[in-house]
Amino acid sequence: RQGDLRGWRREEERSRMSRKDPRREAEDYLEQHNIRGLFKHLSTKLLFAKPEDPKMFLVDELRKVYDCQKDNEPIPSMFEDKDLVAMYGMFDVTGSGKISHQQVAQAMRNLGIDDYEAPSAEKVDLATFKAIAREELDKIALRMPAITE
Repeated sequence: RQGDLRGWRREEERSRMSRKDPRREAEDYLEQHNIRGLFKHLSTKLLFAKPEDPKMFLVDELRKVYDCQKDNEPIPSMFEDKDLVAMYGMFDVTGSGKISHQQVAQAMRNLGIDDYEAPSAEKVDLATFKAIAREELDKIALRMPAITE
């Protein structure tokens, strides 16, 4: 009898160890498909645009994400050229055409880029600012796993 009980316990232990943890499986799934990044992207775009028809907006946005995913491209930033020009203008209050790297770093934080470090003490013009911003925004752009067919 005791031998049967030990055998049963060993079998139960093997069975329990072979079962997957549902929480871990869910986490793996969310990570594998970048679901958190996708939801963050969609909610940010939705709240920024505040469209009349949010469902249709989300459908259109998902199509854009899918097209980028199909082409293995990052999803473009919601900041357009005009937004970067406006951001630059907020820091170039004197209209000199140059801003400091400290101001560039603050502008990057305003764009959601927290880890930007100014490479030099030189002043930055608008064209350079836009190039820096595009490069930094590309680093944090949403990237979805490639579609495998």
